[in-house]
Amino acid sequence: MYMMKTATMNTRTKIVIALTLGIVLILGVSVVLYSNNTKPVQTESEVIFFDVVEGDSLGSVLSRLEEENLIKSAFFTKYKAKFIDKGEVFVGTFALDKSWTSEEILDYLSHASYGAVEAEVFLVEGSWAKDMAKEISETIAVSEERLLELWNDKAYIQTLIDKYEVLPSELLDNTDARVLLEGYLYPDTYRFYVRATEEDVTERLVSNANDKYLTYKDRMPENMSPYELMTLASIVEYEASTDEDMSLVAGVFYNRLDAGMMLQSSVTVCYALYEFDKWEECEQNPELDNPYNTYMNEGLPPGPILNPSVRAIEATLDYTESSYLFFIADVHNVVDGRVHYQTTYDEHVQDRILLLGY
Repeated sequence: MYMMKTATMNTRTKIVIALTLGIVLILGVSVVLYSNNTKPVQTESEVIFFDVVEGDSLGSVLSRLEEENLIKSAFFTKYKAKFIDKGEVFVGTFALDKSWTSEEILDYLSHASYGAVEAEVFLVEGSWAKDMAKEISETIAVSEERLLELWNDKAYIQTLIDKYEVLPSELLDNTDARVLLEGYLYPDTYRFYVRATEEDVTERLVSNANDKYLTYKDRMPENMSPYELMTLASIVEYEASTDEDMSLVAGVFYNRLDAGMMLQSSVTVCYALYEFDKWEECEQNPELDNPYNTYMNEGLPPGPILNPSVRAIEATLDYTESSYLFFIADVHNVVDGRVHYQTTYDEHVQDRILLLGY
């Protein structure tokens, strides 16, 4: 009798152990499946536009996400949504990335503002083309690399030259340009369609530059080409901030050009360097061997060094006449924080020592 009871208990124990192991195994497999099926579908970034329309449920959205290979499993992602409390989706057009996890996609879809049809991009006056490309790519789903490729693509730029009067053909001859379209990507506040292509974006920027050009093209100086004017305006933009200083600085540069002097503008060295940590590096490299360095090369640099505003262009057209040949900004606010102007080199040296300490 005792032996029979012991045998029965052993059998029951084995059954319990077996069931427990089975449950543990099932749970383990489920966890692995859950984990694997909520990971990204790929490691490389690839942005896909996804529409959520009126009447869509979480289930229908997840099914389409799986069909379009944006998530691995609608089934497991639905459980993820319950677990992280992201069961609500909003109508809109969403730029989703295939390198995102299911959780990241669910989180993105749960923000109504992310599904906006348009997005606003603010491009600062005087921006470099490379910085504009970065800013735009961080706001809408275009490629920073592709934008820069287009802005250096001579065949593509020629199609723009044929269409927009602002673009001079000689910009294609600038073999030293960092970006061929530098100077003609007008800095402004834009609202781009989220599905805009790199070509769409480029045309908006150039078209805006063209609109501005039509307002001043009849006032071009006789001894300067439109390309040269844009080049000088870009230097003026970089050197000064107020309208008054822009006009005065432009006048200084005209005086130096008329006198056969080098421009000796440190901001052109900034463009020659292109990568630097502090602006002082531009001041400290006057002997840099680069066509854009106006300490080493006479006249204007090969092309614009940034994308100037109409304010800088207008200041370059309607500059302030003076006898000044030099200027220096009180960047450290030693005296008054203003730009100081000088007629002679001795005056310039005295102000430089006072304001910059050397």
